[in-house]
Amino acid sequence: MSDSRVEAEFEEGRFGRLAIVRLKPNQDLIGGIESAAAEAGIACGVVRAAVGSLVDAALGYGEGDEASIITVEGPGIEILTLAGELRPDEDGMPRALLQGTISDCNAKVYGGTFLRGANPICITLELVLQEWVPD
Repeated sequence: MSDSRVEAEFEEGRFGRLAIVRLKPNQDLIGGIESAAAEAGIACGVVRAAVGSLVDAALGYGEGDEASIITVEGPGIEILTLAGELRPDEDGMPRALLQGTISDCNAKVYGGTFLRGANPICITLELVLQEWVPD
């Protein structure tokens, strides 16, 4: 039985190399991941795992007129989950779209899309990137 409300697109390809990355204090989450991917020669890939903390955090959620931004002041914002992908821009450089959940120092949990330039690493962030090689 088919549900006409569901639309899916599939991209043929295969997974490639793994890169184990450590981002250092005050690096931006998105910019740091993009730089590490570029250095590893990964223009297209996915975040497989991550553990670390942020000084402060900014997340977006919703779309269009419903879009909102959540800012969470630290220090010591824990990253609970981090998922996302890297896709090359028009110049072939990796650009990241990352979503996740975080927890503040009072254990309040927030979720959304991480905003570029607004999520500095606190102590460190360790993550695993896996290359995606489209056919």
